[in-house]
Amino acid sequence: MDRSPLPLPDTPMPSVEVSTVGLLDLDVDALVVPVFRGGVDGPGTDEVLEALGLEDSPRDEVFRGKVGQLLHLAAPGLRAGRVTLVGLGRLDGLSETVVRRALGSAVRELAPRCRTIATSVSLASVGPGGVRAAAEGALLGAYRYDAGRSQPRPRALETITLLTTTSERGAAERAVERATIHARAQYVARDLVTCPPDRLGPPEFAEVARAILPDEVEVEVWDEERLSAEGCGGLLAVGRGSSRPPRLVRLRWAPEGAVARVALVGKGITFDTGGISLKRPSEIMTGMKGDMAGAAAVLAVFTALADLKVPVEVTGELCLAENMIDGDAQRPSDVITVRGGTTVEVMNTDAEGRLVLADGLALAAEDGVDAIVDLATLTGAAIRAIGPRATAVFSNDDDLLRQLLGAGEAAGEAMWHMPLWEDLRDNLESDVADLNNLGRGDEAGATMAALFLREFVDSTPWVHLDIAGPAWQDEDRYHEPRHGTGVPTRTLLRWLEASTD
Repeated sequence: MDRSPLPLPDTPMPSVEVSTVGLLDLDVDALVVPVFRGGVDGPGTDEVLEALGLEDSPRDEVFRGKVGQLLHLAAPGLRAGRVTLVGLGRLDGLSETVVRRALGSAVRELAPRCRTIATSVSLASVGPGGVRAAAEGALLGAYRYDAGRSQPRPRALETITLLTTTSERGAAERAVERATIHARAQYVARDLVTCPPDRLGPPEFAEVARAILPDEVEVEVWDEERLSAEGCGGLLAVGRGSSRPPRLVRLRWAPEGAVARVALVGKGITFDTGGISLKRPSEIMTGMKGDMAGAAAVLAVFTALADLKVPVEVTGELCLAENMIDGDAQRPSDVITVRGGTTVEVMNTDAEGRLVLADGLALAAEDGVDAIVDLATLTGAAIRAIGPRATAVFSNDDDLLRQLLGAGEAAGEAMWHMPLWEDLRDNLESDVADLNNLGRGDEAGATMAALFLREFVDSTPWVHLDIAGPAWQDEDRYHEPRHGTGVPTRTLLRWLEASTD
C-alpha cells in the first residue's frame, strides 16, 4: 500500500486585493453586498436593491439579513453578472466575527463558479480590523479539500477584491497581508486534519514537517529508539499497537533578539481506535483521523512565524502516535513511565492523548521556557460541558490565560475558561503508580484531564486548550468547512503577534 504523504499544503488559495473603486464600477463575476437585518439603522434589503437598481428582481425566498444568510440575484445592466446579498444581522451586533462569518458564507458558495468577486462587506466594520476579518473570512470560506479525489471539483475563484476608503488603503493592505499569512497557515492545519489516515501516520507526519517548514525553523525528529533512550514512555506505550511507530517532532524558531521563549505542545494521534478500550459506537471512528488536530495546528503556526517576523523564540513538541490494537498494544492496568520518571497506571487506553502530551510537556518544562501552551482534541467531556463550537481553556496562570482568551476573541475562535478544581486532584491517585490516567469514572472529565497534564509543567505558566469540539465539524458553517477546521491556528498566531504590536 502506498503510504506516502499527500503533498501538503495542497489547497490553492485565491488572492485578495484592496480597491477604492466604486462597487458598481468593478468588472467582476459577482458582487457581494452586505445587508443588515430589518434595516435597523443600516441598509436593509429594499434600500440595497434600490441602490443597485435591482428593486424589481424576483425573489424566491424570504431574506431577512441574518448573519451569513445569502440571496443570489441576476444583475442585468450591471458590469457584474451576479449580485449576492449577505446578511450581517443587526447593526448593533456588528463585529469582526460577524464580518468574517458573513463573507466566508458568501465566498464558500460563489467560489466554484466565480473567477472574480468584489465586496463592500469590508466597509461595514470601520478600520483595518474589519478589512482583516473580511479577508480572513473570504480566504477561509474559499477552502476546500480535494487532495483525495481522482478528479478535483471545479474551483474557479482566483481573486477577491475588498473595498476600502482611500485614507485607509495602506492600513487595509497591511491587514490583508497578515490575514493571508494566517489563512495560509490555517489551510495547512485543515489539510493535515482532513488527510486520510492511511496516508498520514506518525512517520509521514514527521516527513511532512520536514518538507513544508521554512529553513528558518529547526526540525528534529525522534524515532522510537531515541524515544526509548530519552524515557518518553507515554509515546511508546500508545504507539505499541501500531505498525507505524511513534515520533516526536521538535521544532524551534529562534529569531535574534527574542523577547520571550514559549513552547507549543500538540497532541498528534494520527488515528484513534481507543485501543483495547475500544471506542463505541463504531460510527464515531470516522472522525478519529482528526485526533491529531493539536499537532497540526502547532505545525501550521511554525509555517507562518518567519513571514510574520515574530520576535518570540518558539519551540514545538509534536507528540505523534497511532492508537491501534494488536497483540502488543498497551492494556488497561499497565503501568508506564513517562519523561521525567513519573509512573502512570493506564486505567483506560482511550485516554491516550494525555499520555503522549506528558512526554511533550515534560520536555517543554525542562527547557525553562516562559510559558507553555498545549492543544489537544482531548475529551468528549469538554464538548458536553460547553458544546462543539468552543475551546475549553484551563490554566495555572491568570495573565497567560487572559492573553490566550484575548487572542481567541480577536481571531473569532470561541474559548471558555474552565476550572481546575483542586478538590478533584485526589482522583488521580493510583494504588500501584504515581498517577492514574483517568480519574474517577466520568466525573468532570475535561478538568481531570487538565489536572493530569498540570503534573508535567512544573511551575511554568501554562494554558491547556481542549479543542475536541471546534477542531472538527460535520457540516460547512460560515467560513469553516466540514471536517478539519484548523482551530486554533489563528488564535496562537494572534497571541504570538501581540508581542509585535
